[in-house]
Amino acid sequence: MKGNPMITASQRLGAHRFRHESAEEVLRDPYPLLDKELTPEAEAARNTITLTFLEPAERRAEAVFLECEAYENTLDLYGDTMARILMGALPMFVRELGGQLVAARRFQLHTGHVLNPLQSTVKVEGRQWAILTDGHLFILLPEERVVVSAKTEDAKIYYIEVRSSKNSADFLARWKAFARRHNHLRGQAFFADGELIERRRTYSWDDIVLSGSVRQAIETHVEGFLRNREPLRQLGLKVRRGLILEGPPGTGKTLLGKVLADTLNGVSFLWVSPRHIKNPADFDDILQVARFVAPTVLFFEDLDLFGEDRDGHGGMALGELMNQLDGAVDNEDIVTIATTNRLEVVEKALRNRPGRFDRVLTLDEMDAPCRRRMLARLLAKADVSDEDMAFLVSATKGYTGAQMTELANTLFILAVERNEGASGNDDGKVSGLIFGRPLIAAALDEFRVELKARVGFHAD
Repeated sequence: MKGNPMITASQRLGAHRFRHESAEEVLRDPYPLLDKELTPEAEAARNTITLTFLEPAERRAEAVFLECEAYENTLDLYGDTMARILMGALPMFVRELGGQLVAARRFQLHTGHVLNPLQSTVKVEGRQWAILTDGHLFILLPEERVVVSAKTEDAKIYYIEVRSSKNSADFLARWKAFARRHNHLRGQAFFADGELIERRRTYSWDDIVLSGSVRQAIETHVEGFLRNREPLRQLGLKVRRGLILEGPPGTGKTLLGKVLADTLNGVSFLWVSPRHIKNPADFDDILQVARFVAPTVLFFEDLDLFGEDRDGHGGMALGELMNQLDGAVDNEDIVTIATTNRLEVVEKALRNRPGRFDRVLTLDEMDAPCRRRMLARLLAKADVSDEDMAFLVSATKGYTGAQMTELANTLFILAVERNEGASGNDDGKVSGLIFGRPLIAAALDEFRVELKARVGFHAD
């Protein structure tokens, strides 16, 4: 089907009284996802499309652009994050093919209105890119014309449709292959909803103290495993791993996730909190994204909240999680890590099933050497004698990492209160800030009172 060249400018302007936009408003096309400098062919295509915007038929513009009455289409369903990955990569893909994005619109068939498309933004190569979230995007390639449509509901993308003048399925396959290699989340740390993890500081291994056995296990089954994937694959091994980090609150499980997210190079880090799990289908969406941006560390926080034993409250969500971790689709190049404070309530088929989770690492109270290393780091800006450091190490037996951090905070607060004129030195220490035995005893006494108050509160 060709555009009607007999429609005049006055007819276009006259038609706007039936709509919210005039032809001039349509032609202005201010959306940043479109190419502004168009080739003559692309400019002609945009003008032809614009003529059809004034006709009531919803599909008229696509048909005219594709130059056919009927066209094949390919429709795929996606979760929100996966759809944004694809739509965010689409402008780069089109430009790599030497094409241009010539128009973007959505239509209301029952009113005949031409509306602005709904858009969102993603960060691609350090820049914010506009992406289509609801509407139709018209793409002109050297030997092909394509219309990509996105449909949303409640601000979530549910399907993406491709219509091509040549082969819709082939275009979608090439687009997905490009997006797998080039998208805004690959190699980044991000939450399950697609938001990048942006913190005020970067974490490193200097921020955490682990026992030698736990640190060695992380080196072997996470860092080393990801580094040696190809040799392992050539040996016929399944290139996937699963670890559970278990232990009481404050022992560093979440902190370990932050360290891995900030130190693993060339690896995507997908952080899943219980707030990201609204229904069983969310696990399918999350694993689909993890596979697409692999190699990936998939970090489930508080596994017991959605992986509870089937004899307890585990239900459909638990079944879907187990199926996704070890089902029909292979999770190649994915390391799954889950944390829990209550290993005993986690479904046995999760915690005792290699292939889903291969190792359970216990992060428990620190031994004396670990406590000494952590105290030396926490108190590096003050003067502490060897004798008082030894006393602190002994006095903190049974403390978690979080409790030791709070004790250090208490020491500094009491010390600064007693030394209001303290100032910094070139070596990073604070002038006159000495942690002697009386100050240490006062901090320990205050903190023990706080600990007892918390235990009493929870016991009630």
